[in-house]
Formats: sequence, C-alpha cells, structure tokens
Amino acid sequence: MATPLKNQVHGQITIKGEQENFHGDEILYISVRDSLRHDAECIELGSISINLYNGQRLPIYYQCSYEPKRAHMNFDQIKSIPGGITLSASIERNDKLLYVNDTDISLAEDVDIELVKVE
Repeated sequence: MATPLKNQVHGQITIKGEQENFHGDEILYISVRDSLRHDAECIELGSISINLYNGQRLPIYYQCSYEPKRAHMNFDQIKSIPGGITLSASIERNDKLLYVNDTDISLAEDVDIELVKVE
C-alpha cells in the first residue's frame, strides 16, 4: 500500500453524461480553495493546470498539492466546517468555459470530480 503524500489530493475527472473526445487545445484546471470567506473571494491554496491532448478520453487522473498555511485562519478548523475547504475543477478551450463542477466538493485525500457541460 502506498503512503499518501501530505497536503495532496488526487482522483479522477469525469463528465456527466458525456464521453468527450478532446481536440488537444483544452485545459483542465483544478484548485483547492479556502471557501469560508463569506462574500470575499476564495483563497487558492493550490492548483494545477493539465493540458489535454488530442483524442484524450475520460476519466482523467489528477494530483494536486496545496499549502494549508495560505488559508485565512487555522486550516484544520476551516476544514472541519462543511464547505470550508473545497475543490474546484473546470475545462476550458481558448478561454471559453466548457465544463465545470456544479456542486461544492469538500477536500479529502481521494476525490473523484464529476463535471457538467456549460450550456
């Protein structure tokens, strides 16, 4: 059994109701965010951009590191509050949003994320 890396999340990306075949000019963006700031913008604790290749199929596996010290208050305290630390994922092509997660996703060690098509 592999030892998990601290401050890292991994999993796979799927798209609801789709079996997309990518063109090679799309970018998958995943971020870990301190979302507990009420009306203020989220603080990004870590992120990764993955360039998708022509013909790439789902699921897409990802691994993203994050820095708990970037949070606006004690990380463990925020994480214990539902919606305090969340994951966000999207796929864009030429700065146009194609797919996005449409639910709050709490941070865990292994998180599969389902995206929906933006219409």
